[in-house]
Amino acid sequence: MRVLYWDTFAGISGDMALGSLIALGADSEIIVNQLHSIGLTEFVLDVHLRQVHGIQATDIDVVIPTQISVHHNDRQNKHEHVHVKNDDHDHNYHHNRRLSDIQTMILSGDLSERSKKNALQVFNALAEAEAHVHGTTIEEVHFHEVGAVDSLVDIVGTCIALDQLDIESVRVSTLPWSHGFVKCAHGTLPLPAPATLMLLKGFKFQESGITGELITPTGAALLRALAKQSTFPEMTLLNVGYGSGKNDYGIPSLLRAVLGDI
Repeated sequence: MRVLYWDTFAGISGDMALGSLIALGADSEIIVNQLHSIGLTEFVLDVHLRQVHGIQATDIDVVIPTQISVHHNDRQNKHEHVHVKNDDHDHNYHHNRRLSDIQTMILSGDLSERSKKNALQVFNALAEAEAHVHGTTIEEVHFHEVGAVDSLVDIVGTCIALDQLDIESVRVSTLPWSHGFVKCAHGTLPLPAPATLMLLKGFKFQESGITGELITPTGAALLRALAKQSTFPEMTLLNVGYGSGKNDYGIPSLLRAVLGDI
């Protein structure tokens, strides 16, 4: 059985998760083609390598068309671009999707049954947490940031990548507790964000001493729906990959993905 162990010494976000799986060998072009099949067409997936504290890691950016020309100049000759067409969708609508909208998208595409099942579980977990925190129902939840194109790409792309790599079980280390505040659609919230904590009920944390967001709601939802917390399992090591984060809190902003066989 192929097992993925996420070592979350610097936390986890959607882009770190997807980057770590591409680092393990998931094919970004196939991922984009499958995302295209569910109607996510208004982005470019920028995949490139970067050094983080001397460690080579895979960094991903989800770039919207208005950002592409500037971004291309910044990244030229350092990365691959995976292009998909722009259908000129209403971006305000995209940033306020409901659960039913996202479910319809996921079920409409060419994803494998396992990818569809996992993606639906992640978004259901998110909807339940958001509904609880904000005192509403899962049907009425507006996903705001999580309904945005980049978060959809991160979540569904991660589920596609897990299926590509034929990963049957996901394990995760003890999680890092951090401090501070984050600004979002609901205003300024304490860290870890309320929805993040609701998603991670039952998971073990340890103090990190860091001020800043280490675990995003997207990362937390992936863990809630797909992973079990454990010590490092006894397994044959097959590969190691690193997904890069965007912050620098003085430690390597990396998610270490260890692929093994039990």
